[in-house]
Amino acid sequence: GFYVSDDGRVNPYEATMALAKGARMRGVEIHQGVSVAGVTKEWDNGNVLPKVTGVILDDGHVIKAKSVVNCAGMWARQLGELCGVNIP
Repeated sequence: GFYVSDDGRVNPYEATMALAKGARMRGVEIHQGVSVAGVTKEWDNGNVLPKVTGVILDDGHVIKAKSVVNCAGMWARQLGELCGVNIP
């Protein structure tokens, strides 16, 4: 976690870099300078919507995942559409 003596004040750049460093130390690969161009899906028997199983980057790299989290900010609606989800 974070300890911030002013409770709620943190430098966003330094916090992001610290989180990225911790993630890399735990084996996470961070891809920079690329966008999500699509998603991979699998149809599970009985479900109405397919399960998103990964992402396809605009450089063609495919990343498989157990979970995909939409953290696209102002582009969340567009990413949701790729997944078949309506985000208002």
